[in-house]
Amino acid sequence: MSESSPRPPGRPRSAASRAALLDAAYWQVVERGYGSVTAGAIAAAAGAGKQTLYRWWPSKGRLVLAAFAAKAHERIDRPREAAIRAGEVERFLVADLAAVASLFPALRFLLAEAQSEPDLLAALRLEILEPRAAALETVLARGVPQPRARALAEAMEGAILRRLLLGEPLDAGFAADLAALAKD
Repeated sequence: MSESSPRPPGRPRSAASRAALLDAAYWQVVERGYGSVTAGAIAAAAGAGKQTLYRWWPSKGRLVLAAFAAKAHERIDRPREAAIRAGEVERFLVADLAAVASLFPALRFLLAEAQSEPDLLAALRLEILEPRAAALETVLARGVPQPRARALAEAMEGAILRRLLLGEPLDAGFAADLAALAKD
């Protein structure tokens, strides 16, 4: 008989409940807005209890961030990867901005909330901001030498975040204007 690790106290975490909570968080926030959705409403929509939600995530913000990161990964990677392989900055930006357009209103709330929650800010940086900047730097590096590609990626991300925070358009025209910076 082999020794196994002792099971932690309480009920085991359910992967199905976790997936349901991520899905419910995403759709509740997209449909109703971040400010209108409570942790209780997300848990109810997922058919789970608030206790289950808080076993997985320490706050509503962290749950919503995890849900958005999962959806962004699911929606962006194929078109983004094709643009990276082709070295097409504009195509990358158009695909990236279009894929996350439905997340923009909630991202504004998350960015604001993260200013007073260091853990949320760190998670937002790690799960959303840094991967996007790294992907943009990768596509830029196909035609722009380092360290200019890194600086240009940061400048573009800054312009995107500025527009996001101010509620300004993040459309194909803006993507084309940003991509033109890589050609100069």
